[in-house]
Amino acid sequence: GDAKSEQAGTHRLPIMTMEENKKRPKILYLHGFEENSGSPKPASLRPHVEMHVPHLGVYLTHRNSPIRYMLSSPYLIGPIILAIFLAKSTLPMSNKILGCLLAGIGIVIKRREIIAAGIRGSLLKSLNIARNALKEVKPDAVVAFSWGGCLACLLLREGSWNGPTLLLAPAYELLLQKAMLPCPLRLEPKDSQAPHKSVLLIHSEADQIVLLWRFSLDFSKTMEIFYSRCPLMLQGD
Repeated sequence: GDAKSEQAGTHRLPIMTMEENKKRPKILYLHGFEENSGSPKPASLRPHVEMHVPHLGVYLTHRNSPIRYMLSSPYLIGPIILAIFLAKSTLPMSNKILGCLLAGIGIVIKRREIIAAGIRGSLLKSLNIARNALKEVKPDAVVAFSWGGCLACLLLREGSWNGPTLLLAPAYELLLQKAMLPCPLRLEPKDSQAPHKSVLLIHSEADQIVLLWRFSLDFSKTMEIFYSRCPLMLQGD
């Protein structure tokens, strides 16, 4: 059978022994907004490490989507309820139209707060998932991309994690500003003065979503990290 397989040009994957499998580093991968466990970056690492990818569920159609939390914002619910009430009322049509226009204007005026509520709810929910994954997996290192990179930064900041970390275009400043949350550039826990010494940050000057100047340049000045200037943008799934 083996000889025929070799003649046919097929190749068997090497079978790892128990000892070899134990030596594989345990990696917690915190994925980006559109990613999942089968996306190119975690999939490329999986043959070489023991990979754990918790499902954050932050994409638009998933359970922890920002849209879900936007719909619970009082700045959106209030005008919608008002518009429904006006539509069912016996008021003159002109009053109904005026009321609905005012409700719509209210949504436009408060759009930043509505978006902030969505991102904030989604971010905090996914942060809790990441915390639980840390406790369950007890990884040797954390690899985090974009949205997941923001989570990794928050874990470093709060002291939940202080181990080897690879940040790929982390959307730390971008997401926290949009969520209207505090965004200190120093990520050391409050009770620690020593910077993290095992963080590798990789970001591209060509990144058009998480702009390099918004985060990585300032961030790299405030921590003892290795800073890599990639010529190509790290593509999401």
